[in-house]
Amino acid sequence: MKGRMSSTHYLVFLVFFAAIQIYCFPDVHARMEGGGKGGGGMSIFDGLPTEKDCRNCHDDLQSFPSLEISNIDKHHTLVGSEILLPTAPPDAIFGETYECISCHAIIWNPDTQSYIVRLYRDCLICHAIETVTGSPKGGNNRHHQLGLSCNLCHGDGMGGSR
Repeated sequence: MKGRMSSTHYLVFLVFFAAIQIYCFPDVHARMEGGGKGGGGMSIFDGLPTEKDCRNCHDDLQSFPSLEISNIDKHHTLVGSEILLPTAPPDAIFGETYECISCHAIIWNPDTQSYIVRLYRDCLICHAIETVTGSPKGGNNRHHQLGLSCNLCHGDGMGGSR
């Protein structure tokens, strides 16, 4: 069997490779589970982030003045602009223009014989988990890509020292 690996050697190789992955990238499993503190990571969320978790910072303009406007106003100012971001609403078509109904479904209520506007309270509908949480080493975490001080969320800042 020259040039081929025996099944025993192959199994040893796979176990060794898995051990290296777990040792070198311990927070991958935690990221796949939606956050957490796996591998010594310093997640500011307990599990998946909730609307309240997001608003703790995104609606606190006193502690985070660089945000400039409240979270709800930031989203409403998108009306009339081109849809460019990968964090757009699920049914958005890139290149089209944001309208109120891009984010808010209009639903007929037969009991009141009127339409109601659906308000989304789950930030993860539009903002994929990997853009909100995850390792600063690689990845797509928007908070890390902004180049902000780690302490802003993980140290003496709003996130504490979790």
